[in-house]
Amino acid sequence: MSVGLEEVAVTPRARGTVIKVPDATPGLLIVDGRQLPFSLEGRWRSPVAPAINMSVEVEFDSSGAVASVSVVDAQQVARERLEQFGGIAQQQGKVAAEIARQGAGALAARMGTAPLVAAVAIWVAWFFLPAVNITLFTESRSFTFWEILGLNLENPFNMTGSHGLFGLLGVLAIAAPFARPFVVHPKASWLNALPLAFVVLAVLRLLYTINRAAGNVGANREVTSFVRDLISLGSGAYILVAAGAFLAFLAVKGR
Repeated sequence: MSVGLEEVAVTPRARGTVIKVPDATPGLLIVDGRQLPFSLEGRWRSPVAPAINMSVEVEFDSSGAVASVSVVDAQQVARERLEQFGGIAQQQGKVAAEIARQGAGALAARMGTAPLVAAVAIWVAWFFLPAVNITLFTESRSFTFWEILGLNLENPFNMTGSHGLFGLLGVLAIAAPFARPFVVHPKASWLNALPLAFVVLAVLRLLYTINRAAGNVGANREVTSFVRDLISLGSGAYILVAAGAFLAFLAVKGR
């Protein structure tokens, strides 16, 4: 005996938005760019009343007319929008990464891979890696090289100062290796030596600042003793010196 299978019709569904609430005249939905009329009797399936800009789920009958309308949960709408924005951000991130990759490739072709890596390492160590740990009076803190440029050792309770012109000169110094391939001048290679030169100058300035702070509190030890007792180097300092020395070597070699 054969069993006949009854074909099940699937009711089309779509997401829409209420643009007019039913009153004396039918309400209006916008679905896929189309404006469709709807009424409350027999079609509105939610306990809450319709409102302008409300997101709804619309079912259609076989003729394409609105068969039922129900409100979409606000949390679901938020999740969908978040997923949509996340997808857009991910796509834009891929585009940005590809642009950055192409730009880095073009810059490496002009600078050379090793100089580019050294210049980038200087920037990372400059702003993000601990260069020194300073113990002064009762306070011990780690500082990046950028923070060192703004130190105020005369006030142990607030050691953060202003970077000022000296900090700006430092940023220009570590940017110089990136400019070297674009400068047409016989001595352009010396731009690679600026990061190391500035680091040496900043260290001398720091020693002077420590010596002056020690003098203000009546200390009698020499600067070298202060350096040994108060300062310990961090990974950022070693990277700055190593990368800066490599670029300075290229400057001398390309002279």
